[in-house]
Amino acid sequence: MNAVVESVRSLWVPLDGMNLLVPNVAIAEVINYQPLDLIQDGPEWLLGSLRWRDQQLPVVSLESLFGFDLPQSERGARISVVNSVKAGSPLPFYAMVTAGIPRLFSADADALGDSLLATRNLPDTVADVVQIGSEEALIPNLEAIERSIGSVWTEFSR
Repeated sequence: MNAVVESVRSLWVPLDGMNLLVPNVAIAEVINYQPLDLIQDGPEWLLGSLRWRDQQLPVVSLESLFGFDLPQSERGARISVVNSVKAGSPLPFYAMVTAGIPRLFSADADALGDSLLATRNLPDTVADVVQIGSEEALIPNLEAIERSIGSVWTEFSR
């Protein structure tokens, strides 16, 4: 039997000045914002780290990793813990700061507009940009994001 997936259960994640669309299974947990353990001399997008379920996780700003300005406010911010996309990864989780609480979204052909990626100059950490109603959403390249974080995190997690 060949089953065709007609929609993907996704999360609409508010960032500072933009939105992110990720598969529902990408987010392990959303927690209230808390002060981070700062990391000296790291890249701007590596905001710090936090303790979560007996693990020290890197916390990143996806806005900065995508080449935009760092968010200026923590008001209403949450921290979303992201599952690794690679089985057996040395970095099974990382966290990102969001501008609010992600909400469920059913991504299907009717909901998603045309790709806008060709009209933008974005890094390889962005897989696509889509128009959904009157808003745009970035679809992240989770593998590229994880690779960027992992290459830096090993240096700072010692």
